[in-house]
Amino acid sequence: MIPAARVIGAAGLAVLWATSPGLGDIAAITSQTAGTLTLIDTDTAEVLSTTPLPGHPAAVSIDAVRDRIMAVAVDTGLLHVFDMAGRPVAQHPVAGAPFGLAIRPETGTALITDQTGVLREIDPDTGAEIAAWPVGAMPSGVAAVPGLIVTADRDADAVTLIRGDGTTALPVGHHPFGVTLHDGLIFTADVLDDTVTVIDPGNGSIIAKIPTAERPYAVAFAAGQGFVTNQYDSTVTVFDAATFAVAGMIDVGDYPEGIAATADGGRIVVANWFSDTVSLIDTATRQVVAEVDVPEGPRAFGLFIAPTP
Repeated sequence: MIPAARVIGAAGLAVLWATSPGLGDIAAITSQTAGTLTLIDTDTAEVLSTTPLPGHPAAVSIDAVRDRIMAVAVDTGLLHVFDMAGRPVAQHPVAGAPFGLAIRPETGTALITDQTGVLREIDPDTGAEIAAWPVGAMPSGVAAVPGLIVTADRDADAVTLIRGDGTTALPVGHHPFGVTLHDGLIFTADVLDDTVTVIDPGNGSIIAKIPTAERPYAVAFAAGQGFVTNQYDSTVTVFDAATFAVAGMIDVGDYPEGIAATADGGRIVVANWFSDTVSLIDTATRQVVAEVDVPEGPRAFGLFIAPTP
């Protein structure tokens, strides 16, 4: 039985966090069609708040260290900044055609892919552009760890690695979209090859090609496993994170896209764009344990989960 959704105002949510230690992690879900940001408790499957976010948002990321959520509105070209209760804090115009989003862990700045072929680093407090790097054609996803930033350059069939001020392009599969950094390796979801490419960033070599179902979109990791959303198959491919062997498939909602793991690795959360739902998967059993109704068109492209403050 799925718990009934409970909508709590932003002020009430802040009080609830302070008084209820049983709350799980918070998932921040962008709904592109509805133009909203929805916060969900990943333990109880409760909807905690829904905030207007106009401009067809897709990419979202949570900065758990600095207690803020960021999202990119594609149509308006704005970077939106929220607090951890979903309350709007700021919005800033971003040059070009902004799409993907990650948070630079060293600084808390926003890394935003500009589909004209640029990665931009934006100060979320002021909106100032701090740096910009040329990358490949039509960059979509972006990921970062200290000392390394990687973009998935969809129309270049490549990734761009950024270290300091230098960039290096490496070939991957056809139309990479989501990119994830895990255990010192790069993983890209190659949309038109139905594979995940695994790259060693040290020497630039491709060390594995993992088969998926049709139209893989993004990759997340938990409990020693990798999980890949397959848009056209309405499934998640599961593979062993050490051997890269495919371990199974999980049925989710229609056209799954964004995917992320809870901090303890116990759950994977999937945004199902065409079903207007979010699936919560138990990583031990590989079973969907809850489906949450959300506003129309959830995409949640990015690292959209953080521990409760």
